[in-house]
Parts: sequence; C-alpha cells; structure tokens
Amino acid sequence: MSFARSTRAAGDRVRGTVEDGTHRARKPVFYLVTVAFVAFLLFALRESMVMVGTAWTDGYAFPVHRVHHMMIGGMLTVFAATVAVQLYRPAKRVGALQAAIAFAISAFVLTVVASGLAAAGEILVFVIPVLLIALLHPARRQLVPTLERMDARLIALAAVGALGMATVAVGEYASHTTLTNEHVAFGHFEFMLFATVSIGLFALLGALRPTGWRALVYAAAALAVLFAAGSLAFPGIEQGSSLGTAGALATVVWAVAFVGLAEYVDRADSTESESINAEPTPAESV
Repeated sequence: MSFARSTRAAGDRVRGTVEDGTHRARKPVFYLVTVAFVAFLLFALRESMVMVGTAWTDGYAFPVHRVHHMMIGGMLTVFAATVAVQLYRPAKRVGALQAAIAFAISAFVLTVVASGLAAAGEILVFVIPVLLIALLHPARRQLVPTLERMDARLIALAAVGALGMATVAVGEYASHTTLTNEHVAFGHFEFMLFATVSIGLFALLGALRPTGWRALVYAAAALAVLFAAGSLAFPGIEQGSSLGTAGALATVVWAVAFVGLAEYVDRADSTESESINAEPTPAESV
C-alpha cells in the first residue's frame, strides 16, 4: 500500500470515528430538545388545539369563528403530532418532521409578508426549536427533499391540490390586508394564509415519498377535508373563510384521490420490489 493510500485510509477511519462519536453525542440532546419542545407545545397550544373539536359543538362561544377555530385547532394539532412522533424511531419519521419544518417556516415567512417582521418575531419560539431538532435529527440528511422516489402521477395530483390551496391563500391574504373586521384583528386570515400554503407544501413533499411519507400525505388530506367540512357545515359569510359548496366537494374528492393514489403507488412499488427479489440469479438457475 502506498503512503498516499495509507494516509487516505487513516483519514477515512478517523473521520468515521469522529462522525460516529458525534452521532452518539447528538442523539441524547435530540431527545432532550424534542421532549422539552413537545411539553411546551402541549402547554402553550392545548386550548387552541382542542378547538378542532369544540368548534363543532352547539352553543360554541364564538359561533362566527367556527371555521377559523377548527382550522387553527387542526393545524396546530398536526404540528404538535409531527414533532411528538420523533420520539419513537425518528429515522422512520422523516416525512413528519418535514411537515413540521414546512409549517414553521411558511408561518414565519408569510407572517413577515402579511404583517411585518415584528409580528413574525413571535413565531420564532416555534421555528427555532424545530430547526434545532432538524439539525440534531438522526436522519437529518434525509430531511432535504429529493426526486429519487418521486412518482409523476402523484406529483401532478399534489400540484393540483397545491394550486387550489394557493388560490385560497391569495384570497386570505387579500382579506387580511384589506378588511378591518374582527377576523383581521384576531389574525385569523393570516393563520389561514399559511395554513392553506402548508397543506399544499405537505402534498408536494408527500408526493416525493420520503421515509415516513404517510405523515405528509395524510396530514394534507385530513386538513383539506377539515376545511371542506367546515365550509359545508358553516357556509355563512360571517365565518370569513370558505371553500364554497363546489370547492369543498372538489377538495374532498382531491383528498380521497390523493391518499388513494399514494397508497396505490406504494403498493405497486412494493410488489415490483418483491418480484425482483424473488427472481433467481443466474447462479441459482444453473
């Protein structure tokens, strides 16, 4: 072995040892930060999260805010859940953390756009921990989206849903910046702005089929159906935001089709992989 080759081999061994040691040191910090952040979310957001259910009840204290409150409750519940699931086999939950990152960043950026940097500063208490968890994550390299497992049919359907939600988001932004009612005062249109954008991002990221893709696909579909159901159940203009009857029904159809296609693609890939693995090698067939 030449001196240069020996040097490279020694360097690779040292680098591998350092990376392994760094990974072992990072793991307990990852769990500590994640546990602390989940506890904070449950404490800070518990009243908001339960609105996903209470907003449907008779005698609700804020009847003109039902649609907004159920969407706030639903989105925050999904956000908390995507962080909490990192505590069990996080390397298998990459898609869930991608959803949390997408929501946190879109909330921050769109709040800057809609209300200014000062208003967005309040969201940093959610953004910074999520990014820290991502940096400490055991599978952090997989958090960067890739096209390796993308399915063209699924990405096309995701794009349809994302485009529809982007159209709604434009309307929410216009309402936030031009109206002066209580929905604006409470920041409801602003929340709906980054909630609808997040649904679209979840769909697009889910269509790339990362490890744990179901968290993204099912979150996008569930939140879309929640918005549609609220629009159908409480169609009054006083609610401030609505998909309308036709839009709500189309959204439900899209959500069902998106989940169905995602599962079909996954099943087809699994069947193909099993067939390839079952084929005998040339040596075996002799």
